[in-house]
Amino acid sequence: MEKHVPKELSGLRGWLNRRLFDLHTPEGQRTNRFIMLAIVLSVFISMFGTVPDLAVRWQRAITAFEYLVSVLFALEYAARLYAAEHPRKYALSFYGLVDLMTFLPMFIFGDPGLAVRLLRVLRLLKLVRYLKALQLFIHSLRDVFDIMLVVAAAIFLVVLIGGNLAYFLEGEGMLDPPTFRNAFEGAWWALVTMTTVGYGDIVPHTPAGKVLAAALMMLGLTMFAMLTGTISVKIAHALSYHRACRKCERLISQEFVYCPFCGADQREEEDKED
Repeated sequence: MEKHVPKELSGLRGWLNRRLFDLHTPEGQRTNRFIMLAIVLSVFISMFGTVPDLAVRWQRAITAFEYLVSVLFALEYAARLYAAEHPRKYALSFYGLVDLMTFLPMFIFGDPGLAVRLLRVLRLLKLVRYLKALQLFIHSLRDVFDIMLVVAAAIFLVVLIGGNLAYFLEGEGMLDPPTFRNAFEGAWWALVTMTTVGYGDIVPHTPAGKVLAAALMMLGLTMFAMLTGTISVKIAHALSYHRACRKCERLISQEFVYCPFCGADQREEEDKED
């Protein structure tokens, strides 16, 4: 159902409000999918800039892309500020501050490299707003796959944030020699740390890096335990209250006489005769 837009937000403000703030309308879904794609793309492009060979060859293109994305997010912030029902409340909210900081450092710092390192983390925080929208993409999947994908997305987000923070704390220009040669090594280390595998090929050396490692360990234990526990509960629930369709073998409620997926009759032969 389309979200009601107050009279004072009619016209251009109402049009922008539906597309920027309402995730339940088709317009809002399309707009926010585009923003999510821009966030992920900008983060990965900036991560490629941490690889020395690629950074030397594509430095101008990467920097130009960063300025382009920063301008895009600046325009998005201005549009949200204009279209918000309460602009001041939005500007001072968590998401409003994150939106502001996803482009402001690029125009404040004299060193684009330092700004890009900070922007990578802040733009990933911007994705938090859209995690609920993941359900819009996977609503047709079974509950167990729905939960798996949501938790997997959260793990993916934490790995990227942890990897980029690790490179920010102990990467090029912060330590000599650096612990992490590029952000991809940081992401690899974050994943290994979260799963408590601990290969030992990369070890943080600074107190801040060790604090980050401890935080990732605790998060990993919690998230993977939650994932396995949720899957177990969902499977047990499905086995207890559902049955497989006679034809397509999908799990359906025991109360269904006809399969909602293929339409097959679920009654026994003697029940059909009665």
